[in-house]
Amino acid sequence: MKRTFTYLLLLVLLVCGKQAYNLLISNESIRSNPTGALSDIADEVIAIPLQDSGTHSIKEAKYIRQEGDNLFLISNETLYRFNRKGEFICRITHPDDIRVAGYVVNPANQQLIVLGNTDDIFYYSFNGDLLTRKKLKCDLPENRHMLSISMHNNRIFTTEECVHGDTAGQTATIEKQIVEYDSSFHKLQSHTIRPVDLERSACPIGCLAPEVAVEPGSGTVYAYAPSYQPGNLLRDTLYIKQKRQSQALENLAGKNTLPLLPIRMGSRFWVSTYYNAEDESRNYTFCYDTEKEECWQVKEGLKDNFIKPVMCDEWTLSIPIAIPIVSANPERICEILSPHRPKGKASCYLS
Repeated sequence: MKRTFTYLLLLVLLVCGKQAYNLLISNESIRSNPTGALSDIADEVIAIPLQDSGTHSIKEAKYIRQEGDNLFLISNETLYRFNRKGEFICRITHPDDIRVAGYVVNPANQQLIVLGNTDDIFYYSFNGDLLTRKKLKCDLPENRHMLSISMHNNRIFTTEECVHGDTAGQTATIEKQIVEYDSSFHKLQSHTIRPVDLERSACPIGCLAPEVAVEPGSGTVYAYAPSYQPGNLLRDTLYIKQKRQSQALENLAGKNTLPLLPIRMGSRFWVSTYYNAEDESRNYTFCYDTEKEECWQVKEGLKDNFIKPVMCDEWTLSIPIAIPIVSANPERICEILSPHRPKGKASCYLS
């Protein structure tokens, strides 16, 4: 019995050692670049200067979404609509009525589904008309609130946080879930989010609010949150890639759960980014090219070498750079923050 146990232990150590060796060899063979430019991962970037309407000055833009000839974006917790020429069309929401936390575009119904600061959902037309409002507080218990909202295959996906306390109220646990709704926001199903076991100690990838992502090809829904340990991202990326060769993505986190990854997987590029204007020491951009086996681990973001700076205004451009990598829909654009921003009018960057 003791001899059998010894043989099994040796076998386990041999297998684990071989996997670790292969991972180490793969890691060393990847070219890692400490600096990079958008031209390294994009063939073309188009800057669209946003027109100043006179009453709505857009100095910061985020969550840029394109639908047909329309560009939608959030600035100062307000949702706006422009066209592809950058011409101002209308303001969708009013800051006195709602502080926008997120939104999705429903092209089938020509609607914008907007998540408010109180977990309420607002339905707007593309012209800014409020169509309906759903009081989710009636459906959501007090210990639950939404973190993000996405849309995929005409289904709404949210990441939500639920706080569970014991009967004595002494301890509490936080559970994060991906919840699926139909386009009218009727709940269909929910899944607990669990970080993938990266087989290393201290890998906090679940500290930040997760977002919904979709794996290209399989269409598997998973959660993404930036890593607090960007120095391990190449190692973690290669480990996930290796695991995916033998397991389906939905099986990486265990039964009846959806995986939380520190990386967003595109058809070619896998990306992880973190940006905080108040603590720039922790900002990073990580991009892994699955075709060329090359990665960029850039502290200050990818340099914009497409757009020539234009000195025309006194305030500084402070918006994301958008390039085609991955989003909830893998064929749509994903915003990658780059602090190398020229001075001039606020612009949308598309590829």
